[in-house]
Amino acid sequence: MEINTYENISGLRTTTDPSEEDSRTELGQDDFLKLMTEQLANQDPFEPMENGEFMGQIAQFGAVDGINNLLTSFNDLAVNLQSSQALQASNIIGRQVLVNHDQGYLPETGTLDGAVELDSSASNVAVNIYDASGEVMGRVELGPQPEGLVPFNWDGVTLGGQRASSGRYRIEVEATFGSTTEALTPQVVDQVHSLVLGGVGQEMLVELENLGTVGFNQVNQIQ
Repeated sequence: MEINTYENISGLRTTTDPSEEDSRTELGQDDFLKLMTEQLANQDPFEPMENGEFMGQIAQFGAVDGINNLLTSFNDLAVNLQSSQALQASNIIGRQVLVNHDQGYLPETGTLDGAVELDSSASNVAVNIYDASGEVMGRVELGPQPEGLVPFNWDGVTLGGQRASSGRYRIEVEATFGSTTEALTPQVVDQVHSLVLGGVGQEMLVELENLGTVGFNQVNQIQ
């Protein structure tokens, strides 16, 4: 069987069985200490390793080992923080929330409720309601509005005067600032059905009763 020879970082030549090459891909602490012992035992007595070089290798390994331990600690901390966040967020299950969404839900009785955030006062604000085919079903005129959160609601009455069917409708909000009209992000009201936890570093998701799933950071207000 052929034996491969490799050069280690300090010039000491070691032999490795090819059958073991794939199974040993990382240098552990025990392997490192064994390698350092062999290196010291086989060094040239006329050119011994200097103390600085020896301590440098130990420091290098210690730094890598310390970073790995630090990463493990951060991972444990992230898991604990996520569990704490999930416990706190569980209080919103069953409650009404205001979330960024381009659709709203009209119940069989009642209104489709929402709001829009204005960075400055507007001379006019209007909300257009569309069905799945893109047809305009209703329009809510809010008129001049000050800076801040402006609520709105649609009573479900179409432009033709009939009551619209319950379900999801697309919402567009337009606001006029001086001579410019801008499309703004609508916010709508829905009830929280459940929470969906992601992995470490992933955002928690909120499953709404009627509008599907949104990111937790899309929740702007709990009612």
